Amino acid sequence: MREYARSRGWWDGKAQFNFAEVYSYMNTARIEASGSRYCEGRKLLEKSKGQITAETMMGILRDKESGINMEGMFMTTGSMVSVVPCDPSLPGVHYFTGTPDPERSVFKPFIFVVDIKQLKKTCSPCFGPDDPVKVKPRFQNKPDRKHHLFLRHEVVGAIIETKKERGNKIVQHMRKLEKEKMAEMEKLLSGGVEDSTLVVHLFSNTIEEELNVYSNHE
Repeated sequence: MREYARSRGWWDGKAQFNFAEVYSYMNTARIEASGSRYCEGRKLLEKSKGQITAETMMGILRDKESGINMEGMFMTTGSMVSVVPCDPSLPGVHYFTGTPDPERSVFKPFIFVVDIKQLKKTCSPCFGPDDPVKVKPRFQNKPDRKHHLFLRHEVVGAIIETKKERGNKIVQHMRKLEKEKMAEMEKLLSGGVEDSTLVVHLFSNTIEEELNVYSNHE
């Protein structure tokens, strides 16, 4: 953390290191005077002022040049975009990646309805009474808490990183799936949800479709 802060010019390496002071902003003036993600995000939002859509926000969250989509030690571990209509009779649609690096992820739709079931493919494994949190002395070992989608995403991420042509095809299919889901959600955002049972498995079903994309290219 110290080396990263020094490389960003947030800490001179001489003064006593204070995490709260180095990694946070105490006032708006300092935020606006810096080259921070806050300022870069604001610039990107200004470019689409008056016509910001869910797709616009996804593009901003994927932007690496601005530092919004972070890499390395402080990699973006998950992203979310919400569409909340002014009309209370219409559903709010929330898009989650559930995986790191939104540039290589699918924003999957989720709608709050009754009878939502546990999202098992994005739920960290349970270790029961053997969990290091529960065993005393605590935290003596570090289990792998990555969920199923995360693990599959890691494999595909390595392919995207090392095999350009194959990786580009994977990303194209991921974006295609994402656009299809967004088109479906636009209908619900304008017409509402008449039968909640049709969307209760929306997020889980989209994960399965994402996993199918992975399977076809692994």
